[in-house]
Amino acid sequence: MASHVRYIDKTRDYYLSQGYDKPYQWAHYEEVPFTPLTKPLSQCRVTLVSTSEISIKGGEHVENETQMGIVGGTYTIPSDLPASQLYSPSRSFDQAATTLEDVDAFFPTTRLHEAVAAGRIGGLTARFHGVFNAYSQRRTRERDAPAVLERCREDGADVAVLVPVCPVCHQTISLVARHLEANGIPTVVLAAARDIVEHVGLARVVHTDFPLGNPCGEPHNPEQQRAILEMGFKLLENAFVPRTTIQTPFRWSQGEAWKDLVFTPEQPWKTGEVEQDWLRKKELYKKLKAEGKV
Repeated sequence: MASHVRYIDKTRDYYLSQGYDKPYQWAHYEEVPFTPLTKPLSQCRVTLVSTSEISIKGGEHVENETQMGIVGGTYTIPSDLPASQLYSPSRSFDQAATTLEDVDAFFPTTRLHEAVAAGRIGGLTARFHGVFNAYSQRRTRERDAPAVLERCREDGADVAVLVPVCPVCHQTISLVARHLEANGIPTVVLAAARDIVEHVGLARVVHTDFPLGNPCGEPHNPEQQRAILEMGFKLLENAFVPRTTIQTPFRWSQGEAWKDLVFTPEQPWKTGEVEQDWLRKKELYKKLKAEGKV
């Protein structure tokens, strides 16, 4: 059985091969905040936080240079919208191995509503939260994470489930989770890039060794998605120290060749229009950074 993908190593080697000579410096902390669960989950109001760029179908999409992937920013959507009304425009996932067609594979709204109906959790907050991934760790720590915390408090959240998609998303969501834990809200992160979230340092992680984009289970496999979310619930109930990671037993149904191919010159992470859009946003990020806006 192949070991899980080391994305920090993979991305460093890949971007060096593409001519980028300065490796990205990932966030890393020795101390990890930890808030224990103080009441049964059946009495807890749960919120969902995601970096998937989750959007409402038919909604107007207006680009804002201070609210987008790479730059950062936060927003909310109503939690009662069915998955059929949601989608993700993100292209920062393993497009060679999977898709974002099934919202619940990366934004488990249906599975959370099922948990409420079953009495497993007490309820859901009125809003779920989107966080754009940010190269600037300071932006996430000082602006975006506090914004999510403020909204969680407004909504009476007792617990947060957090779900990232891309590599930098895993860092962004980790910084948000750390801030919530430090301010009294227990969290669990459902992750695909185990090495990144453990490098940052988190209270609780459920790792599923699937392609980036499907940390909550394979698309159109609701039974597996339920099982992964339940592992997150049990971790919230049973973890008593920070840096507690559990590994789910699932293996990608189409084999594990994707592990060798992701972030390699043979299978570029971004190509064509997707790459050009990424380069455009990188230049915008550099401009905003020079202006002190991120």
